Amino acid sequence: MTAQNDESSTNLITRVLTTLRGGTAPVLPSRVREDVARQQDRSEQIISVVQIMIVLLFGGLFLVATGPVGVDGGELAFELTPWALGGYLVFSVMRFAASCKTRLPGWFLTLSVIADMALLMVLIWSFHRTYQQPPSFYLKAPTLLYVFIFIALRALRFDARYVLLAGFTAIAGWSILVLYAAAFETGEMTLTRNYVEYMTGNTILLGAELDKLITIAIVTAVLAAAVLRARQTLFTAV
Repeated sequence: MTAQNDESSTNLITRVLTTLRGGTAPVLPSRVREDVARQQDRSEQIISVVQIMIVLLFGGLFLVATGPVGVDGGELAFELTPWALGGYLVFSVMRFAASCKTRLPGWFLTLSVIADMALLMVLIWSFHRTYQQPPSFYLKAPTLLYVFIFIALRALRFDARYVLLAGFTAIAGWSILVLYAAAFETGEMTLTRNYVEYMTGNTILLGAELDKLITIAIVTAVLAAAVLRARQTLFTAV
């Protein structure tokens, strides 16, 4: 009985993964397979270039917008942010060089997706240290909008798994930041149900954060569906 359950679970996982890849691909002519593979490789190069541009933009904004660095949390943020940006820039350049020479393996693409979101969440988290504010300060940062760029970049491939991975990673990362901010609730920062207080003070409105998470999930689902439909259309046309 246990063996049958294990086999059923394995078959279910296989079917789910096959669906996310766009279903079982028909036997395509070799020319078409080569064209698709080249387009996938080209997409990875485009993704790498955009990543490099984003990290350079982050670096430029950091140099322009960095406020006074204090002894208390600002010093930590001042040290953390440039190191994070520098490390990610090196990673992105290496990724671009590798994508120009060879086909990137799946594990590396997965690592890249997670690294994108991890960098973004670390930068957002560092804002309250840089400006010496309560953690609720970073929940209003417009930098969160960059998650949609990182998710959309994964739609350049004919593989919805990486779109979903980017979306799930963004949701997990933002959830951690919200829980972190809520855990450090103080006299200066409290949970509220008043939207005006949320917009004008250092307060946390859980409904607003849930709205952000739902929006990320919907955008992820729509882009993943678009990738699946594009893949199926290609196979049907061939």
